[in-house]
Amino acid sequence: MNSSYYYSRLTDDKKAIYKTILAGLKAFDKEIKIQLMPMNEITMIFNYVLFDNPLIFYVSQSFQQLRDLYNKKCFIVPEYKYPKPLSKEFTTAITKYLQVFDSLKEKSDLDKELFVHNYCLETFTYDYQFGDSAHSVLGVVMNKTAVCEGIAKFVKLAFDYLGLSSLVVVGKAKSQAYNDKMEPHAWNIVKINGNTYHLDVTFDMTLTTKMNRYDYFNLSEEDIKKDHIITGDIPACTIVGNDYFSTNLLIMHSRAEFENHIVKSLKQNKKNILVKITNIQNTKDIADKIMEIAVQQYGKIYNSSVKLEIGYNLNQMVFEINFK
Repeated sequence: MNSSYYYSRLTDDKKAIYKTILAGLKAFDKEIKIQLMPMNEITMIFNYVLFDNPLIFYVSQSFQQLRDLYNKKCFIVPEYKYPKPLSKEFTTAITKYLQVFDSLKEKSDLDKELFVHNYCLETFTYDYQFGDSAHSVLGVVMNKTAVCEGIAKFVKLAFDYLGLSSLVVVGKAKSQAYNDKMEPHAWNIVKINGNTYHLDVTFDMTLTTKMNRYDYFNLSEEDIKKDHIITGDIPACTIVGNDYFSTNLLIMHSRAEFENHIVKSLKQNKKNILVKITNIQNTKDIADKIMEIAVQQYGKIYNSSVKLEIGYNLNQMVFEINFK
């Protein structure tokens, strides 16, 4: 997998069209001439260019196609969102912004990924107003807010800058904000130490304001499919056990393990606890049960009552406990 993943999946003739479209968009051409082919294939290649190249933020995904059937040619008429001089200024500003990641250049793949993930959670917000630049890296850099597509494109741009191979994945997912309704969604696949994983920064960003969440950090295809639907041809992510909870020993397999973890965390004066729980046969009232256990263990240690908040993601069985 490389940083131009979608380009790499094309046939030679479609790669040539991809290159022509890319060059035309970089030059702000009013018309881009390509060979005649089905409209849906042109649209596919056009979108591949935008997914592989997040710095082309100044182009709308919608465009006109003028077809010359006699000469077997097609003319793409892009819709540019900003004048060329302003787009160049924005591009310079975005490129300069990436210098916040310069200290990571010599770090490990995992360190780079974790830093970018946490930086996004601590710096940006989800754009519930769906602003004009919400679907691009411009919204992230300039306004510190974007929707899933803009966030995923920024993550890819940051990974490109740091030398990590990644791509933007499109599909659907159960929206936390809309009662688990399946909605169009975008996230990332990233290659870490030779293995590919799913990474959904947007979902982690929107789960809580109390702490950084890692519910969707380096998931396998099996795990991401619990609440995501993948569309398109993407790399297989078959490695299980390198997610955040596995590598940090935060997976509880029984009530006893969970109780011991609560006790250990409280004795270390931790007031914000994040765990993943497996082997739950019945999820009904599970949040209340976990809250009850946490309160009981707190009472045993401190001999006092306590107020707490609990957040939960039943799709991934992740629980966040915040003692007040």
